[in-house]
Amino acid sequence: MADLVEALDWLPKHYGHLDASAEHRVPDRYYSPGFIAAFAAYLTYKRVNQDSVVFENENHEGYFSAVGLAKAVWGVDDYLYERRNAGVNYAPLTPLASQDDVDKATAQINSCLRSFAKSGPVDYGRSPAFKELTHVVGEMHDNVWSHGLNTGFSIAQRHAIRNGHGYVLEFSLADCGMGFLEELKRSRIAGANGIQCDRDAVEWCVQEGNSSKLAKLQDEWAQSVPEDHLGTSPFGDVGVALSGNGNHHQGLGLAKLVELAKSYEGVLNIASGDCLMMLRRGESRFRKLSQPWRGVAVSLSIKESSFMAAKVDEAEDVQDIMKLLRG
Repeated sequence: MADLVEALDWLPKHYGHLDASAEHRVPDRYYSPGFIAAFAAYLTYKRVNQDSVVFENENHEGYFSAVGLAKAVWGVDDYLYERRNAGVNYAPLTPLASQDDVDKATAQINSCLRSFAKSGPVDYGRSPAFKELTHVVGEMHDNVWSHGLNTGFSIAQRHAIRNGHGYVLEFSLADCGMGFLEELKRSRIAGANGIQCDRDAVEWCVQEGNSSKLAKLQDEWAQSVPEDHLGTSPFGDVGVALSGNGNHHQGLGLAKLVELAKSYEGVLNIASGDCLMMLRRGESRFRKLSQPWRGVAVSLSIKESSFMAAKVDEAEDVQDIMKLLRG
């Protein structure tokens, strides 16, 4: 299966040159959401023409069309049919280039995840693990929008376990923006914490409580207006800044992803620069990529059975019942 890890090795080798009009073949493989998100980000970053992407298997071409590759990357929806399985088996590929895109993608993927939760023999939508996942989706979308330089994409899918029973949920996103190390340098965190390489940056970013968004980058004494301010500036012709960029999360989603993967037997991949962090069976290991990934790429897979095994928060159940009784 061509997943995010394979995408990190394969894309720079086969799409790394700058000739965007040359033919770029897509081999006959099974492609996971992790690969698709990275593929979309890389095509956008390299400005590859739609006509130059050639699929060896027309069925896979139809699959990429159905999940919305052309629509998300080139703005042209080449799928000729109704997407009946959208929101049922998958959340289409979505670009993350604005606050509206972020809100749309978060609502779309979380709605799809809730649909997954209700479709099985047990509704696991009330498990704490599942609730945490839906919260992390919004955090991660905001992070990509903030730092992805308009090259971010996300996608989610529910697929059957090969050679086994049950299903797996996979949530993936990728961008070709600044990446962790450059972001930490920009926010002056790298120097203050002795962060010198991509691995240092990844390890710092996945620690609970660490976020580049917590750094004070703006002049606290500068004149500013709220980001939703309309009309003429009260400061006249003096230059003012918006107090915020529309992103209200604190960038703590990575630590939560790691916690989810460790607690519920998930498979997590996080890549930035020349560092790939892989979490399997609760243990993390790092690998140096032969070709650095510009930006950040993440994929998380968790079996539905892990969500089903997670206990529902009984206190929240009582609170919900009381709210219903009070009307």
